[in-house]
Amino acid sequence: MAVLASSDSSSESSSSQDSRELNAATALRYAWISWLTFLIVPFFLFLYVIVTLNDETTGRQLGNAQTWFVASMAYLAIVVPLAIFWRSSLFRPYWQGETVTPKNYLKGMMVVWLSLEIGGLISLAGCLLNHSLLPNLLPALVAFMLLTPLWPSGRAMTRHVGNQDDPALYEEPR
Repeated sequence: MAVLASSDSSSESSSSQDSRELNAATALRYAWISWLTFLIVPFFLFLYVIVTLNDETTGRQLGNAQTWFVASMAYLAIVVPLAIFWRSSLFRPYWQGETVTPKNYLKGMMVVWLSLEIGGLISLAGCLLNHSLLPNLLPALVAFMLLTPLWPSGRAMTRHVGNQDDPALYEEPR
């Protein structure tokens, strides 16, 4: 009797674990919400920077502006490629002709998006702190232009790329 009760409770816990498991549709919904948020937040911050700098009469701080520019460019040059390489390691099943788990898809895309978002926000913060749009606006523009074409398609989660041994079925992963 105790054995039956324990097996029933283990099956209930496994079914509740399955219900907590992320599926492709939910992961894609979370990805779209995140991506759109990552586009909207810097847009409004940029508008705030423009309005704030139009109303200010304080002078530019060029020495500090160069430091912010170099720091944000260094961040983008180091962290973004690392995030892309880490995403590639999470997407390894896709390169082998299989699908990526929704959890790994979401983690991989979020890491790349967050690294670009943080780099752009650092640059916009430099604009505010230095009372000047340039040169700190340039890394922000680069970050957000790189973020824009990385919309969530979900192909890596839902579509097999075919049999690599059969040239009629094989399709290059994108």
